[in-house]
Amino acid sequence: MNGDGAWSRTGRRLRRVPLVALHVLAGIVVAALLWPGRNGMVSDRPLIMWSRVLCWIMGVRATVTGTPAGGAVLFVANHISWLDIFCIAGVCPTHFLAKREVADWPLFGWLSRRAGTAFIRRGGDNGAGEAAEQLTWRLRNGGRVLVFPEGTSTGGETVRRFFPRLFQAAILARCPVQAIALRYPHRDGVHPAVPFVGDASLLPHLWRLLGERRIEVTLRFCEPLSALGRTRNELAEHARAQIDGVLSGAGTARPPASTALVGQA
Repeated sequence: MNGDGAWSRTGRRLRRVPLVALHVLAGIVVAALLWPGRNGMVSDRPLIMWSRVLCWIMGVRATVTGTPAGGAVLFVANHISWLDIFCIAGVCPTHFLAKREVADWPLFGWLSRRAGTAFIRRGGDNGAGEAAEQLTWRLRNGGRVLVFPEGTSTGGETVRRFFPRLFQAAILARCPVQAIALRYPHRDGVHPAVPFVGDASLLPHLWRLLGERRIEVTLRFCEPLSALGRTRNELAEHARAQIDGVLSGAGTARPPASTALVGQA
């Protein structure tokens, strides 16, 4: 039997499941004690530490290049899995915009609400408009928010069209947009266990990930884009081109990398 056979995966799951359960319980206690600050938003610092520990338990190793912009900023990233949120949160303090269904996930949904996540109703008459209003308010109050403008998760091999409406928030708040290119490199291209697509359910997908020995993720913070003088369509197209350039290997010379999250349980 090879070193990563069925028995190895089972052993990792048996070790990690209790750790994840304890970690979630700890998150519930911390989240219950969080109170909104003066700007109406809860602190994102506890989410950073919680996300880092979750990634450590799951054997996630993150390599980061580039530097997150300071102050109010609208982060945008390609979307592959629910794991994206914790990989980004572990290296960059920010709040998130997620689909409305996430709010109903067991425990993770409640934790997301307490962490200050904003939710968007997909398919509604004005879901994107309501979300843009929330984002504008948060950005004007000095917040940092991340959105996945593809509108859905993908297999990670390509970048779908970015929906431009949410970029209006950066224009109204007069803050920059910064693209984050996410990759889960693997000998098969993209790590086959990571994409959370189609009708996948959270708990079965988590169970699969807990059996993986290590999951590599790379995060590239691209050059920030000024929203001044640009339309939301231009911002969406430029941000998408930045991410697509990184994923296709056509990006500019990369700054030195730093490993932010290392470990496995």
